[in-house]
Amino acid sequence: MKKTVFAFLIAFVLLLGAGTAFASAEEPAVFSPDGSVIFEKDGVKVTTAGLDDDPTVEGKYPIIWLNIENTGSRDVCLGVTNGSVNGFMTDVLLIRYTVDEGGYSGADYCFSLMIPAGSSNRYALGYYKINAPGVKDDVLGEMSFCFTEAKDEESWPDYYSDPVTIATGEEVENADIASLGTVVLDDEKLRLVFGEQDYDDWFGPEVCVYAENKTESFIGIGADSAEADGVACDYIYYGTTLAPGKMSANFMAFDGEIQRLKGFENLSVCFSIREAATRDEAEAMQNDVKIDPVSVQYPPQIWGEYENGGLKLEIQPKYNDLLSVQTPVDDPDGILFTVSETASLMAGSYEGAGWLFSVGTVSADQLHEMLCRDMSGVEVIAKSEDGGYYMYYHPTDVRYVRATTEEMFRDQDQWSMLCEWAADVRDSFAEKNGLEQAGFGNSELDMLVARAAWSDDANATLSTTEFGPASVKGTDGTRYAEFVLQGGFFENDDDKAPDGEYVVLNLPEEDMRVDFFFAPDAYARIVSGDHETLYQAMMVDDSVSYAEAMQSWYYDACRLAGIDAPDQKLTLP
Repeated sequence: MKKTVFAFLIAFVLLLGAGTAFASAEEPAVFSPDGSVIFEKDGVKVTTAGLDDDPTVEGKYPIIWLNIENTGSRDVCLGVTNGSVNGFMTDVLLIRYTVDEGGYSGADYCFSLMIPAGSSNRYALGYYKINAPGVKDDVLGEMSFCFTEAKDEESWPDYYSDPVTIATGEEVENADIASLGTVVLDDEKLRLVFGEQDYDDWFGPEVCVYAENKTESFIGIGADSAEADGVACDYIYYGTTLAPGKMSANFMAFDGEIQRLKGFENLSVCFSIREAATRDEAEAMQNDVKIDPVSVQYPPQIWGEYENGGLKLEIQPKYNDLLSVQTPVDDPDGILFTVSETASLMAGSYEGAGWLFSVGTVSADQLHEMLCRDMSGVEVIAKSEDGGYYMYYHPTDVRYVRATTEEMFRDQDQWSMLCEWAADVRDSFAEKNGLEQAGFGNSELDMLVARAAWSDDANATLSTTEFGPASVKGTDGTRYAEFVLQGGFFENDDDKAPDGEYVVLNLPEEDMRVDFFFAPDAYARIVSGDHETLYQAMMVDDSVSYAEAMQSWYYDACRLAGIDAPDQKLTLP
């Protein structure tokens, strides 16, 4: 959900040179990404096996394949720590893949993994991306880290290797951090740069802070206090630990009144630093040295502000000049805001070019009708005071347009940035406008329940072994269906289907039925002919199960049919 990653790195490091075959910290070993033995200890041997892109991630995400074999007599928990990529500190990860029918279907990203005695397998090295201006980490030029060993995956390491550096030969185009903002500290040990100001819908204004360690020691940096346009902040979300000669790029965010500012023109921060021989000592920040407050001035933050239907849409300064916003009056489809990328809008020759999203309203009846069928490209985000709903509409195809292929490549990052911002608006629009948040699933299971409740053509029945089938026609199934649809059901493995009783929803016109299990994990099963699909709810409320809600609806149907069924008074969340 959150695009900003605060780099509070938690792994500890202790450089132990004795007893290893690697170079000292002053002259770190540099290896090739293919065919280099980068670790050999206790029977565990790690060999690089080529630079590649992660096969389980869409887009470019560099990895380095590893062949890891354990010829020793005991299991070894191998880990990585103290990572950097292209000179910037970030978490380097070990990746364990799931192989399915000859391909890779999933990945487990972790700091350590157990290597069983006698085993040999293929793994990979990856890293967390650094989402900061001027840092281009889609290309992997150099990766540095230390191997660790621990008792198990839950324990702190008791062994740290000397630094390992893998140089791929790929050209990296990171900007000089001094060019990315205002240099507020630059001495023989440390450089600090305040980069551009940004705004996050959850955390408020924030600033990208770049740091460079010029020493051969570890440096820990913390922020003690801050003041923005005269508003004081006693707690700052910022901290970084730099390995010798490395840099970091981290967003600084604030707690308290500063969060309520849309932005600021003057920022002053008091830092503490600690220089130490090891990372854990640098992170301890005991007997740290406070440096004089550093200040930076920003230009006025110009926001885009739009109103329609009593609601507001605010566009942050960095996006304002890139977007076009329409606020139609009395739109027949209930649209209040439509947002498009201006450059695509100008370059496109078709209606909808550059469209990112729209926000609009529908009545409860309109929504119920929509929920009976596939709603790709439409999401419910909030409930209105009059009982209607606010909807978020987004394209299901790419609307990015430029006049030339060269321009398409040039502006790809801009388009991706705007798409990410549009997703943030979806998640925060209700809160920003003081609306009651709402959401409904639209899986096949959800659509069957919706049709049973709101479609006149469904002819659905509910049944248990207690009274047999009963038609739901004529019952008010809205409260039950809306409760079930909030569960957000997703497909799961068929072999996880629980035993025991269940409530059956049958739609004979479609030759389909849904079994709602009285089981703790909210399972339901769709049966169509000989085919069965098991679903599990993503959101479970412990007070009422989905099977209990369907049972209560069933009792309503039974009483309507003249059967003396219990009158359950369920309070549905």
